[in-house]
Amino acid sequence: MGEKVEKVSGSYFRGFTVGGTDVLPVLRRRVDGFNTPASVTDTSAATYTAAQIARGIILRDPSGAPRTDTLPAGPLLIAGVPNVYTLGANGDEIVFLVQNVSPTDAVTLAAGSGMTLLGDVVVPGSGSRLITVTRTTSTTVQAVATNPLSVPGATSAVATTISANSNQTYTAAQVVGGYIVRSNGTTRTDTTPTGTQLSVAIPSLGIGSSFDLVINSTGAGDVTLSGDTGVTIVGGPTVSAGEVGVVRFVKTGATTYKAVFLA
Repeated sequence: MGEKVEKVSGSYFRGFTVGGTDVLPVLRRRVDGFNTPASVTDTSAATYTAAQIARGIILRDPSGAPRTDTLPAGPLLIAGVPNVYTLGANGDEIVFLVQNVSPTDAVTLAAGSGMTLLGDVVVPGSGSRLITVTRTTSTTVQAVATNPLSVPGATSAVATTISANSNQTYTAAQVVGGYIVRSNGTTRTDTTPTGTQLSVAIPSLGIGSSFDLVINSTGAGDVTLSGDTGVTIVGGPTVSAGEVGVVRFVKTGATTYKAVFLA
């Protein structure tokens, strides 16, 4: 297995190559290539627009007090981001930055309707958060806020085959490895490691950062994923027989994670 990246008409497609076959291509585009930053100076809570998001960088001045700002609703983002930065299909992604220009007053980010917001949502004075928005349905998106200064978790892309015909608990090494081939004779419910075990396995992962796990269900039955202590499952949670699923593990605390089904 390897990661596949292709440039097509100025956009980048990211996915996985398994045995020569491309699976789960994702369109990702950082939306700051051709625009000047958007400035937001509201003296109360602000709601960002899709047009501001399309600028790629939002410079937020909370104007003398901490503020809680709301990101655009999922349908507005899907409809309002220009086609060159498309969210036209499920799994497509855009990336933008929120920069707090105040040295003292924090800005807290909140989800708009039709959005699931995860990660490190408090932007401290003079800090920033990188927001990755993934389209999950025709009207909903998932947004993950990360601290650009956090050390991201890099999975080693080590394939693990689990063929036991019984419910299994994955080890932290298997999950951090990034790719599990699950071959089983009938429908099974497998369990993630605990949040503590994941944190021990990847101590450099900052709160708000994430890593992805691919589950390739090659057996006769579906695979349903259950979260152990400290791991909350979001979406899914079943990978149908013969299908491939992608689960993004987002670190939300020292020993807590959200496992978000992207596909």
